[in-house]
Amino acid sequence: MLLKSMIAVGLAAMPSFAQSVDPCNPASQAWIYPAEATDTSDPVSWARFAWDGFVALNWPQLEGGSPGEPDTAATICDLPGGRPTFLQWMQKEQLMLPGGASPGSWNSPTVATPMYTPDGGGPTLPLLGALSKSDDPDLVDEFDEAFSGRPVLDQNGRYVLYQIFLNRSEFEYISQNGYYDAVNQYAAFQPGGEFKGFPKSGVPSDFDPPVDLPDWARQGAIELKASWKQLDEAEIASGRFFMQEVYFASNISDADPPCGPVTVGLVGLHVLQLTPSTGASWFWASFEQVDNVDMLPGNPNGTPSFNPGSASSCPPPYAEGYTCNAEECTPADPSGQTDCPPFAPVEGQLPDVCDADPTRAVNISRIPEMTTPADVEAINDEYRAALPAPWKYYRLLNTIQPDPTGPACIPPQETNTVNTLYMTNVTMETYTQYYDFISLPKCDGSVVEPMSMNCTDCHAVAQPLGAPTVEYKGAPFPDPSYQIFTFLLSDAKSSCPGDLNFDRGIDGEDLAVLMSRWGSSDRADQVDGFGVVDGGDLAALLASWGACPDATPQSQHADPPTKPGNDRAPSALQRLANERRGR
Repeated sequence: MLLKSMIAVGLAAMPSFAQSVDPCNPASQAWIYPAEATDTSDPVSWARFAWDGFVALNWPQLEGGSPGEPDTAATICDLPGGRPTFLQWMQKEQLMLPGGASPGSWNSPTVATPMYTPDGGGPTLPLLGALSKSDDPDLVDEFDEAFSGRPVLDQNGRYVLYQIFLNRSEFEYISQNGYYDAVNQYAAFQPGGEFKGFPKSGVPSDFDPPVDLPDWARQGAIELKASWKQLDEAEIASGRFFMQEVYFASNISDADPPCGPVTVGLVGLHVLQLTPSTGASWFWASFEQVDNVDMLPGNPNGTPSFNPGSASSCPPPYAEGYTCNAEECTPADPSGQTDCPPFAPVEGQLPDVCDADPTRAVNISRIPEMTTPADVEAINDEYRAALPAPWKYYRLLNTIQPDPTGPACIPPQETNTVNTLYMTNVTMETYTQYYDFISLPKCDGSVVEPMSMNCTDCHAVAQPLGAPTVEYKGAPFPDPSYQIFTFLLSDAKSSCPGDLNFDRGIDGEDLAVLMSRWGSSDRADQVDGFGVVDGGDLAALLASWGACPDATPQSQHADPPTKPGNDRAPSALQRLANERRGR
């Protein structure tokens, strides 16, 4: 009862614009990101909840404040070009460090926000695609979309760039439990271990020991994925994009300087959030810039950002979208022309992403099923009318949340249903607007042709490292108790990579496991993290022979778990999770 009371008090303090949208009025406290929808049974309430979050995310950062702390003396309307709070959140690359190293604290991270200053002089700006200039960039991890092996190039032939962020609540949870180190995740599922669940509301009792977060950071776990378009002069002058100046990894080698500086505009923002009512599916919202695929008044170039227009040799709409899996796209050429299939880099030959190549522009249209519902569009109109440029040029595509009568189920529980079969963002799931992941029927027993796609279809297999699995219709899925819907934990590196049976030591048993995986290309099977399991992995294992270093977080010094046998998650699920994770 005490926990419920604390959550109720915390949620009561959250602002709600259910009756009136007033983000320009400081008295509305629109700078506080909400923790829950006002009416969890009402789709319109979830749309308002998503927009309230979007306003808070883009509220101006307090100069000199803690990362993500809003400037409560200003508003998003006073400083529409101010640096949004979400850009100060921790990035994935700062959290999941090599060797399972500690990420430090929220205010003093081990690795600072990635920045770059040219050796010959020039502005110091954010660096996308690498932690530092010395990091070897990798197209697969930084530019390609999951499943397809293809990047997205806009109509000017420039690459779309991506960033992933997490909020303070999720950071404190991962840091407190040491889940940035794969060793601690595996240990949680060994005898004597316990996996701690993600925070749902950010109140002190969500953490053990309690963490008292400031009001602006008091939500459940939140992750963001942002997509950025490299803007031309007309787009910069239009005022229709939130912009920042950046460098980005050149993709060729660590000896090459980054690309840029370049002005990029926000074209997509994907939100994954855990709230008190959404543990069975988490909450999803996706925003886009209005010029992505639609021709609207004021468009600065006469064609959408990712759509060539009717005068091209491959005109939209592409009725079947692009469903791409490795080398194949279906349909390969929807208009009968030869220039429609999206560009796929040749394996082992990484293109120089600094260079624009208009001949490789990706032709994108939105499939009909992805049309935004009318009630969501009404909320879009309401919020956009209350916001200045550039924010009035963004729109909510849709949301996903639990719905007892919803059309889409989340395996392995057919009774776990959400409100829509379809929700993708064309800048992030460009090639999977239709996709058949596991050939499973939908909850009502029907099979949709072509198969539908929403966020939960992919993220249903996300789980902590080492968590138990169950079989559903021949496919491995996380035990529902550990179905966490985020792939972030599976990105954790190990402080003891040679410990292949997770008993906190490297010995003959680990050597036997290594030999059984010889030749495997599964990254989860490797010790050195490169290529296939081979002599390099053997040398790395032998070099670390003996006891593993202590990996428990300093705030917790639990006794090491009882030594288990050679128990690990099925490799089929590992491979599926690795493929779906993408970035």
